[in-house]
Amino acid sequence: MGILHLSIELTLDLVALISGIILIVRAKDNYPKLYWGIIAVGIGLMFSWENIGWLTIVTDTPEYNFTDLLCIEKMLKWYALANIVALFPIASLSPGYLNHFRIFTFLLPPIITITVGICYLGFNGIITPIYSLNEIIPNINNTDVKLRVCIFLLSVITPLFILIYAMVSTKTYRKINNNMHLFIGFLFLFLGIYILFTLSINEFIFNLFGITAIVFTVLFSILYLQSENPFSDHISMVLNTEKEMPQIEKSPQPLPLFSSIEAYLKEQHPYIDQSYNIKDLAKSLNEKEHDISMAIKSQGFTGFREYINCNRLEYFRQLAIGNSEKSVKELMFLCGFSSRATFYRNFSEKYGVSPSKFIEDQQIKQ
Repeated sequence: MGILHLSIELTLDLVALISGIILIVRAKDNYPKLYWGIIAVGIGLMFSWENIGWLTIVTDTPEYNFTDLLCIEKMLKWYALANIVALFPIASLSPGYLNHFRIFTFLLPPIITITVGICYLGFNGIITPIYSLNEIIPNINNTDVKLRVCIFLLSVITPLFILIYAMVSTKTYRKINNNMHLFIGFLFLFLGIYILFTLSINEFIFNLFGITAIVFTVLFSILYLQSENPFSDHISMVLNTEKEMPQIEKSPQPLPLFSSIEAYLKEQHPYIDQSYNIKDLAKSLNEKEHDISMAIKSQGFTGFREYINCNRLEYFRQLAIGNSEKSVKELMFLCGFSSRATFYRNFSEKYGVSPSKFIEDQQIKQ
């Protein structure tokens, strides 16, 4: 049973690794996708190495050697990754908001804490053995116990603060979707498992933490492969019902360059070329690719590809209204789409109906 369990985990590890590599290659100017790909590759490599090692030495269920409670190494590993992952809701809801300075500001508490923890282990290294919660208070005067308690509290509070900030920030440009709720739910699940994992010595919790981490990574890697931004919807792509109207008020003010981009695309329709990219657009407007990307993100788009696909969808709608006799496939290629699955998914999300149904409705109107 142990070998079967490890084989399943190893398969998921390899899926995470491969999907992460694909995301890195496809990311372009979509930085959340790039960073998620890097995380997926890192987790896939780490877990693969560990499970391959177990498979070479076990014949049944592996034996685990657990250290004492409030293990500094364990907490620092969690603290580093948890804060990075907690930034994804902000990056998703506010494209372009997280520049290097803001990322550094959000990550400053864990950077300082991790540095202190590493320095203590490297230059002092005295660790008081604690094997139950009842032993924490009697040993609280020990320097290492105080440090470990502080690291534990910060490693819980800081990711929570970042998540709450994303939910209450007035700088959000996009609308939260169900995938975002699932993502946040996973983070709270991780937080609960981490607390149990840090305050107890339990083989079940150890295994639960590992399998949850890899399932979480694989699930959202697949979603990132399917969508430019799986955690939120661009406001203009949401049906403007009365319920959704308050979201429109949050639409950001675009950078001046965005008006030039919009005017050029509406006039020239260069995106009908399936290979059209941000380099072509920058060359046409005599602008830098980075400036083009930031202008697009200032209007709430995750990146160039999402923006171009949105224009292609609108162009399809225009063509379908005037050429309802043409098939969906014909119109789809005329608009620059190369993937049928991507086209159908994006069109349904934007207009609330399938492309076929939209064309049928146009034929009835005529």
